Amino acid sequence: MVLSKLGIGHDLKGGAAAALVGGVAAALMICASFVTDQLRKFLDASADHVTEGFVFAFRAMGSVLPIAGFFFLGAEPSLSAPILDVPVTQAPSLLFELIQAVQGSIPGNQIFVAFGVLIAGMITGIDGSGFAGLPLTGSLSGALAPTVGLDPATLAAIGQMGAVWTGGGTLVAWSSLIAVAGFARVPVFQIVQTVMVPVLVGLATSTICAVLIWH
Repeated sequence: MVLSKLGIGHDLKGGAAAALVGGVAAALMICASFVTDQLRKFLDASADHVTEGFVFAFRAMGSVLPIAGFFFLGAEPSLSAPILDVPVTQAPSLLFELIQAVQGSIPGNQIFVAFGVLIAGMITGIDGSGFAGLPLTGSLSGALAPTVGLDPATLAAIGQMGAVWTGGGTLVAWSSLIAVAGFARVPVFQIVQTVMVPVLVGLATSTICAVLIWH
C-alpha cells in the first residue's frame, strides 16, 4: 500500500486494492489466532472467525440490502438498467428527477438556496454512495449560485458535504457504517439513531457559516 502511494510498483485500484486489503486482513487474523490460540488449533480458530464474520455480516446487512436495492433502482439509469434488464435510455432515475422537479421551487434567498442544495445532496446520498450525487449538486450550484450572489464553489461544497455525510456512512445504515458497527459490536441502526441529531446540527451550522463567511 505504501509503495503504491509512493508511485513504486502497480497502482492499486478496484479489485486489486480490495484483494490486497482482504489478504492483509486474513494474514493479520491468522497471526492473531496464532498468538491467542494453541499451535495445533489456530488454523481451526481462524476458520471459525471467518464463519462468525460472515454470519455477523449477513445479520447486519439483512435489513439493509432490500432498502439499498430500492434506492439503486431509482438512483440513476446506469445502476437501475442492469437490475431491470432494460436499456439505459429507458431506465428510471427517480432521485435525480425528483430533485430536478423541485429545484424551481427553491426561493431566491441565499440561505434557502444553500439549504436546498444541501438537501439535494443528502437525497442523492441516500443510495449509499457519497459521491454519486456530486455531478448533480455541482450543476445545481452552477445554475443557482449566480442568481442569489453566492460563490458556486461554496454552494457546491455544501451539496458535497450533504452527499458525503449522508451516503458516506453516517445517516444511512450501510457503507462504512457497517464496518464501524461490526468493529464496535453495536447494532448499526443504533449508531444511526445516535449520530443523526449531531450530524444534522453540524450540517446546518456549517451551511449557515458557509453562506455568512464565503458568500
